[in-house]
Amino acid sequence: MTPSLITASVLGLIVLIGMGRLLWWWHTAPRDRRSSVRLGVLLIGQPLCAVLLYLTLFPPPLASAPGTLIVATYGARQVSARAGDRLIALPEATVSGAERVPDLAAALRQYPATRLLIVGDGLTARDRDAASGLKIDFEPAPLPRGLIRLDLPERVSPGGRFHIGGQVHDLKGGTVDLIDPAGKLVETQPVPADGAFVLSGTARAAGPATFTLRLRDAGKSVIQTVEAPLWIADGPPPRVRVMAGAPGPEIKYLRRWATDAGVTLHTQTMLGGGMAAGDPPLPVTAAALREVDLLVLDERSWETIGASGRSAVLEAVHGGMGLLLRLTAPPSPDTRTQWAALGLRLSGSGEAKPVILPPTGTETVKPVPLTRLDYRIEGADAVPIVPSAPAVGLWRAEGRGRVGVWTVTDSFGLTLSGQDGHDILWAGVFTTLTRPPAGAPPVRHAMARVNERLTLCGLNGTLEWLDAEGGSVTPLIDPATGAERCAAVWPRQAGWHLLRQTTDAGTQLQPVFVHATDALPGVVAGERQTATRRLMTDAPQTASLMSGEKRRGAAWPWFLGWLTVAAGLWWFERARPAIRTPS
Repeated sequence: MTPSLITASVLGLIVLIGMGRLLWWWHTAPRDRRSSVRLGVLLIGQPLCAVLLYLTLFPPPLASAPGTLIVATYGARQVSARAGDRLIALPEATVSGAERVPDLAAALRQYPATRLLIVGDGLTARDRDAASGLKIDFEPAPLPRGLIRLDLPERVSPGGRFHIGGQVHDLKGGTVDLIDPAGKLVETQPVPADGAFVLSGTARAAGPATFTLRLRDAGKSVIQTVEAPLWIADGPPPRVRVMAGAPGPEIKYLRRWATDAGVTLHTQTMLGGGMAAGDPPLPVTAAALREVDLLVLDERSWETIGASGRSAVLEAVHGGMGLLLRLTAPPSPDTRTQWAALGLRLSGSGEAKPVILPPTGTETVKPVPLTRLDYRIEGADAVPIVPSAPAVGLWRAEGRGRVGVWTVTDSFGLTLSGQDGHDILWAGVFTTLTRPPAGAPPVRHAMARVNERLTLCGLNGTLEWLDAEGGSVTPLIDPATGAERCAAVWPRQAGWHLLRQTTDAGTQLQPVFVHATDALPGVVAGERQTATRRLMTDAPQTASLMSGEKRRGAAWPWFLGWLTVAAGLWWFERARPAIRTPS
C-alpha cells in the first residue's frame, strides 16, 4: 500500500468511529439534551476535517501546461509549432520567432512541462540536468560535413606509439591524413563506409606537440584541417636492454632508432670466445632486471644466460618487465619447450620466407618485402604485436608483465629503402611490451572548450588550475561525487592549461588542452546530439509522466481550510450552553 492510501484508510476509520460515537450519543441522550443542529454540524464537520487534512498531506497534482514545450538549440532553423505548443530559444539558438530564455531550468520554472521537443544540435551540459526525468523528443539538425568525433590518447611517452581515432561525416571516397608538427605526412587512410578511422604515429621529444588531421574529399580537395594536440609526457625514457647472440645490422639500426626516439638502449652482442661488443656487460639477475623495462633476447642469448639467468628473467617478467624473444635462427628443442611454458608455442619449418608488412606511411609507398622465419606461433590468449600482420609476432600477459615472440629478421630493410616504417614498427613493438610507467593515473576529463564547464575526476590532494596566461584558480571537489572525486572549472582561454595536484607523494602536473569556442563544430554537434539521445533513453516512459501528473500541488490552501474548519468545530463545542442540573 502507498502512504497516501494508508493515510486515507486511517483517517476514514477515525471518522467512522467519531460518527458512530455521535450517533450513539444521539440515541442514548435524553430528549432535552439532543440537538439536531449540533448533530448535523458534527456529522458534516468531522469528515470535512479529515478530507482537508488528507489534502494538506497529499495535495492534488497540478496539470502541466497544455501542449509541448519546443526547445530550440544551436543549429535549429525553421521550427513549426502547433496550437497549444510554446516555442523557446536557448541563448545559443538563432531561430526567429521564439521566446528567448537564459537556460532550460528558467524556462521550466516559468512554463512547467513534462514533455519537451528539442530541435537543433541538442542540449549543452548547462541544460541537461534540468531535462532529466522529462519525456523528450529530439529532432536533430543535419551534422556538418567533416569531423564529428575525435579521440586522442590520454598518455603518450617519448618514442612511444600513439593512436588518434575519430569519425567523419559525408566524406564518401575521401581520405584522412595525419601530419606531424614538422608538416610531414605520417599516415593516410581512406574513409570507410561508417566514417570511423584510426591513425597512428610516433612521439618524439617530451612536451606539447600539435599534430594535424587533414580531411580530403574524393577529388583530393582539402575540406577541413583539425588540430590534434598531444602532450608527450616528460618522464624517464623506457629502459631497454638488448642481448644478441651474434652481430648484425638489425641491432645496429635498432640502436640508431632508439637514439633518435630518446629510448635508453643498452646493447650487448656476443662475438664468440667469451668476447662481447657494445655497452659494458651487465649481470642477468633479478636485482639488475628490476631496473629494466624491456628485455630483448634472441634464441642464442636465451640459451647463453643459463638456467639461473632464465629464472631471473621470468621473475622480472612476473614483476612487470616486458620480454621480447627475437627469432634469428631455428631454436633448439629445449628452447622451444621453454618458450611453450611461457604460453607461446612454435610450430613450422623455420625456413626463411618473404613477408610484406602493411604500409604504415603514405598510401603511395611501395611495400618492401622483408624476411621472417616460417613459424606459426600459438597461444590461447596471445595477441598480434602488429594487428594488421599477426604472422610476424604475438604477445601475451605473464604475471604483471608481457612476453612476445618476433619472427622478422631484417626489419632494417625499411630504413635502407628510405621509408619510415622501421621507426613506426619498433615504436609499436616497444609501446606494446614495455613496462607501464609508474605514477598516478591521468585525471579523467572530457574535451575542453572555452567558456564551457569542464569536469575533472579522479582528483586528490591540493588542487590548482593554471590557465594559458598564467592565472590560477583552486578547483573544489564536489562531495556529492563520492569516490569519483570530481571538480569543475570554466576555462577562459584557448591553449594548454595545467592541473597541479599536490599530495604527500609529491606534485603531479596534468596538461589539458582547451579548444577555442568555434573549433571542431562537427565534434561539438556530434557530442550534443549523443548526449541528448542519452537523455531520451534515460527518461521514464510512463503514461502518468506524459499526461502531466507528476507535479505536486501547493499544500498551504488546504492547510488553511483544515485549520479554519477545525477551529470552527472547537469554537462550536466550547460555545454550547451549559447543562443545568435540577434543584
